[in-house]
Amino acid sequence: MSGLKSLSRRSFLKGSALLGAGIVGSASITACASKAYADSVAWDRETDVLVVGSGFAGYSAALYAHDAGAEVVLIDKRGSDGGNSLKCDGDFGVCGSSAQKEHGIEDSVDAYVNDMLVAGLYLNDVEKCRTIAESTNGIYEWLNDLGVTWVQDGEGKTEVLPYGGHTIRRTLKAEGAGAAIVGALRNEANAKGLAAECHLLLTELVKNDEGRVIGAKVVKNNETQERSDSPHGQCINIKARKGVVLATGGFGGDVAWRMQHDPRLDETVGDTNRSGANREALEPALHADALAVHMDWIQLGPWCSPDLETYGPDGTYIDAGFPYGPVVAPQTGKRIVNELTDRKRYCDAILANEEPLIQIVDERNLPEWSLEYLEKCIDAGCTWRMDSIEEIAERFDIPLEALQTEIARYNTFVANKVDEDFGKAIPEDALPVEEPPYCVTRVWPRVHHCMGGVKTDADCRVIDVSLQPIEGLFAAGEATGGVHGACRLGSCSIADCLVNGSLAGQNAAQAESWC
Repeated sequence: MSGLKSLSRRSFLKGSALLGAGIVGSASITACASKAYADSVAWDRETDVLVVGSGFAGYSAALYAHDAGAEVVLIDKRGSDGGNSLKCDGDFGVCGSSAQKEHGIEDSVDAYVNDMLVAGLYLNDVEKCRTIAESTNGIYEWLNDLGVTWVQDGEGKTEVLPYGGHTIRRTLKAEGAGAAIVGALRNEANAKGLAAECHLLLTELVKNDEGRVIGAKVVKNNETQERSDSPHGQCINIKARKGVVLATGGFGGDVAWRMQHDPRLDETVGDTNRSGANREALEPALHADALAVHMDWIQLGPWCSPDLETYGPDGTYIDAGFPYGPVVAPQTGKRIVNELTDRKRYCDAILANEEPLIQIVDERNLPEWSLEYLEKCIDAGCTWRMDSIEEIAERFDIPLEALQTEIARYNTFVANKVDEDFGKAIPEDALPVEEPPYCVTRVWPRVHHCMGGVKTDADCRVIDVSLQPIEGLFAAGEATGGVHGACRLGSCSIADCLVNGSLAGQNAAQAESWC
């Protein structure tokens, strides 16, 4: 396997290091399993490493644990694998990639880390941010080895996208989006006998007298529903001789739980998640004394339409247009934010406006790969082709003269490649917004990512409420907290999940067996 090799906290394939905030609202909770229970539990199955969750973090953990010599069991509560990663747009921020070099783009680990810190309001775990930045290129090459392909530009080169919050172009888009990456990971796992076992819901982490996690209690639910809302079914006790890896994602779809941390995010606020993005796996971790951090930081995605009942093609299409067109407030016809700022600043601006913003894109500007999503949005009724600025103003009740003036001003920024109002990085290939048809979309946020979760150290060991590692318990991806601070920088989720998933899997595999 390329990418991560022998586990060293400061080593990565060919020199890429794989290393591997304030504490919010956690209380000390008694461990879920009594000593007597831990001593007397009857194990139904056993393995070296149990990985819970089969998205990017889970699959990478399972694969790297296997390649480190461990026996691995991979489970998922849903009726199918992939987790939220299946809905991911496939945008991967890679530092120092061959694609960047092909385009003459200079990047650095320090620049990548700084972009993460700026987005996260400097609340991030800096060491983990550096680990991610140092390790993305090795993971990118590993994905290439697994057969993942990337969107190409008109010259047949891998396209490197401008992306919100990044000061340097480094984001690559997978052909087939996140589902294609999951597919490549799945194929590799299946070939190694690591097929994800579905309908298995984690309900309890089992500890021994010394407080070490020695296994897990899961419930098998054979119903075809996407998630197990209640733990009814066959109970299975799985012994994990070396460790359990939590790769269970976030709780963005759990309205009751997220409202405890941010009361504004009630049932009227949609989300981008696959069904099952809830607290079901977080609860057993907290009962096992895991420390929860940054739970109040819940990210909204600014590239969503209020005209769709659920999240769909709008995210990919709207995001594709952000570099190339203005987004204006309908009340004034004016821009109110840098369209390529980070997600928190963007969403804060939208919410402060109290009405959806209006995105206006000259269709000539749209990247070729985004056109299929444009057509899907038009068919879904959330994007409209319009023949004039006058039509746009009338349709959305925007002051016409103000809108015309704003678009003219924006076009001067495009011509000069300098945004004098908000500092947006205008792409070199951007054309002025002046030829119909104009593609117009209303923009309103949805809950997207949870920055809060269990605290982990540089080796992905879960930290307890006494600030000590819980032996035998590891975590990676959105299940963890503190990595991204107040706001995750866009296109860094794949990076986080695959880098830390791989590290968690290797560390679990190399842990000492308790039995």
